[in-house]
Amino acid sequence: MNSVKDKLVKDFISECIVVDPSTPASKAIGLMKENDSYEVFAWVGDKIGTVTVRDILKAKNPANMRAESFLNFVPKLSVNTELLQAAKIMADYRLRALPIIHHNKIIGKIDVKSIVKEVKDSALGNIRVSKIMSPSPITVAVGEKISKAREIMLRRKIDHLPVVKFRRVGGILTSMQIVFNLISDLRGDKYRAGVPDIFNPLDYPVEAIMSASPLECSPQTSIKKVAENMLNQNSSYSLVTMGEEIQGIVTYRDFAKLISLGETRVNVPVYIIGLPENPFEAEAAKIKFIRLIEGISRFLPSIIEARSTIKSSSLDKQRKRYEVNVSVRTARNVINYSSGGWDLPSIYDDIANAIRKIVTAKKRIKKRRRSRFAP
Repeated sequence: MNSVKDKLVKDFISECIVVDPSTPASKAIGLMKENDSYEVFAWVGDKIGTVTVRDILKAKNPANMRAESFLNFVPKLSVNTELLQAAKIMADYRLRALPIIHHNKIIGKIDVKSIVKEVKDSALGNIRVSKIMSPSPITVAVGEKISKAREIMLRRKIDHLPVVKFRRVGGILTSMQIVFNLISDLRGDKYRAGVPDIFNPLDYPVEAIMSASPLECSPQTSIKKVAENMLNQNSSYSLVTMGEEIQGIVTYRDFAKLISLGETRVNVPVYIIGLPENPFEAEAAKIKFIRLIEGISRFLPSIIEARSTIKSSSLDKQRKRYEVNVSVRTARNVINYSSGGWDLPSIYDDIANAIRKIVTAKKRIKKRRRSRFAP
């Protein structure tokens, strides 16, 4: 069986929806709802654009808008694009699918569900979900208006919003529920120019359209089991709970990030979890981590696997503080080191220096022991 890094998108092609840029937004929404699809694609000249649920979520009244008003251009993949490269693009740009082109025609898409399936069936499936979840997700309370939930989703760039009642899980609201059930209804005679709105569906309470029985798992659940449940129930998320309290949430994007690798020049598996949204910061972090592993592999030739987890917190809108953990597993033991700071590349430099010192110190101790007992 080929490893994940050897697989190509041609083995994971699925059907996609292609529309003309002039297609009315209401029709595009209808097609997406009918096919339970998060996006549609459209040719514009020699480029391909996508309209996603989150794009439509931004529009308060799409009645007179067309698909071209929402389009964002995305990379075109060939049938020979590596699966890992597709995962990287989807994770970096928060996409759930990318178009696959052959002979200048869209022949289908690579869907993030394919990534989830690959993770499920790989050695990564044994990782606990607590290692990849987004901890302490933002929530909305029962009774809050859908308009507030929508605003939070847009501001935070998220598609899932847990609903709580007295700090307990009450349900979950998704961007697809808002778009397919409410945004698509913002049209027609109810909103004629100059006539006051008869009602605004966005003023409904969140419980009017939320899922009252969300998919849940415990922090100790393996991501293999979580992936199976998400795929079987056609769910794009799973809440991570202890009792009735929310500990975190895992979504399709977390699976894409899990195997989102740069082109490694080391002969060991390298995994990075929690890459920044900014693609330039993400690329810099990957380069630094790969160089770190390249460097210490000279001292630790028996490395089996290297893994890095990045967590960020924001004190203001301008700067983020990062906490980085690096775990290097060798044939004999596991080396863990963590560091924090404001500059991600510098953090990896500090960790690289620290691990080199740890390895060098261990070698000196072994050498002293050997010389002490030498005849």
